[in-house]
Amino acid sequence: MTKHKTLFLTQRGQRHHRWALEAAPAELEIAIRRNPSHDELLALLADAEFLITERTGVVDAEMIRAAPKLRLIQRLGRQTWDIDLEAARRAGVPVCYWPQKGCVMVAEHMLLQILGLLKRVREAMVITAEGADWGIPTVRGDEDHFSYNWSRRGGIGKLTGATVGILGFGEIGLELVGQLRGFHCTLLYHKRSRLPGPVEAQLGITYATPAEIARQSDVVCSLLPYSGPKEPIDAGFFAQMKPGSLLVHCGSGAVIDEAALLASLRSGHLAGAALDTYTYEPLREGDPLVAAAREPLLNLFLTPHIAAGGVTTGVRGRSEEYDNILAVLAGESLHYRLDE
Repeated sequence: MTKHKTLFLTQRGQRHHRWALEAAPAELEIAIRRNPSHDELLALLADAEFLITERTGVVDAEMIRAAPKLRLIQRLGRQTWDIDLEAARRAGVPVCYWPQKGCVMVAEHMLLQILGLLKRVREAMVITAEGADWGIPTVRGDEDHFSYNWSRRGGIGKLTGATVGILGFGEIGLELVGQLRGFHCTLLYHKRSRLPGPVEAQLGITYATPAEIARQSDVVCSLLPYSGPKEPIDAGFFAQMKPGSLLVHCGSGAVIDEAALLASLRSGHLAGAALDTYTYEPLREGDPLVAAAREPLLNLFLTPHIAAGGVTTGVRGRSEEYDNILAVLAGESLHYRLDE
């Protein structure tokens, strides 16, 4: 069988490399690289028929000129502003993106976290299930007879018009911005490399430092990657956050100082927090977060690392990322084409 040389560029870790390789069609001979040198990159492109780039990474005119056999540029994700579409058109190379289901689902989960905290859903469910005697008569409901807020819940907020700050703006942050657009939020973001001005304007987002996001945001969304043994979101960061604000986290584990988070919640400085990843996984019976989650009036929403819905676990869901390459080989039409 003829093997079609494919260069796969990614910033993700070895586990994701393995899953991508295991999901690849047998027709492909894949070289997967993370941060190759300029010379190595150009050498690999010389024989490549297909170029896959995952989430981000400049694809410029020099790279395209270095790849005379190139038949397709495939971006995994929606961040396509760093691809030179005009150079690809001149070379006759089609360019496509491919939505990342796992990223979409994590963004949806983060929206669930935000709304769950604002509406104090966990507390409301516990109170409702108590079936207590509230000291008021029970009535059969109709248009004139009802008992609004019979348990006298307070602190219920709204998302519409809130300021939401996103720390670690990548593919998931991009999906989250799209989902928040209908809530007319002020959207702040931070990433190591600021986006081009036209991209910020198109997305309706404003660049801010982490400190500015902490001070200004009603909701801080953490999508930060792992950065070392010292958690970047610590007691100092919580102290900078607005009183009564919320923290939601679907980034990497070992990013949140969990003891400092619980202290900030119990002091009342933070109004709520939601986590899907943790310093130690799975959570054990003796973990302070587990005990805290059993306190009915603490606005703490914990989920067992399920935001992506399982689609990024192992090879599952990754095989479709090669569908456009198979379409080229079969002479079929492409999905999500950008250069038309």
